[in-house]
Amino acid sequence: MHPIRSVLSALLLASVGLPAAAQSVTGYDDCIAMAQTAPASALSAADTWFAGGGGDAARHCRAMALASLGSFGEAARTVEALALTTTDPAAQSDLYTQAGDFQMAAGDPFAARTFFGQALALEPESFAALDGRSRAAAAQRDFAGAITDLNRLLWLVPNDAEALSLRAAARRQTGDTEGALSDAEAAVAADPASAVAYFERGAIRAVRGDREGARSDWWQAEQLDPGGETGQLAMTNRQRLP
Repeated sequence: MHPIRSVLSALLLASVGLPAAAQSVTGYDDCIAMAQTAPASALSAADTWFAGGGGDAARHCRAMALASLGSFGEAARTVEALALTTTDPAAQSDLYTQAGDFQMAAGDPFAARTFFGQALALEPESFAALDGRSRAAAAQRDFAGAITDLNRLLWLVPNDAEALSLRAAARRQTGDTEGALSDAEAAVAADPASAVAYFERGAIRAVRGDREGARSDWWQAEQLDPGGETGQLAMTNRQRLP
């Protein structure tokens, strides 16, 4: 189960005014699974379930179906509404984080950052919310803000390769190539299978004039993510490098 849904499911199901059998986690999981594989059918099923007393569990399933259909803004508004009717701080934080994720997918980092901030006000040490807000800040080109959140995140989870790679990228954007290279080196050491870590180290090496080092890292990123977004970008950069 998705890490956010695993936290939410017990609370959502507890609020459903249905017979005990209909409140089973299996039923909720089935609805969520349908939202991922047949979202149009899940949307209809969630609406029918809600009309029959499905409550917050049905509304959350509806949000997941909307997201799978690409209606990220509406999905964000749906989970925000759930957060506003919930009194459990942990569940509220998870819902705001999910709303932030949906707004990022919708291409609205400003709204996303607000939601991640609301999540962190409730759960200041939420890894997912810190990660999300750092990405939203970077998307707004507030690299200093992104670094601040990534510093907190890495204090909570030292040597996380993805967070180190993100902080390396943010530091590179601020001109701190020494700090960026240190983070990228640490990211590669923490996860030698991370294409993102190699890509970012290659980007920093290129900025610092180490063309051979950049080519080597980008080639490695291609091998680790063949056909993927990171691998494709690494190949393009490597081919364009003088």
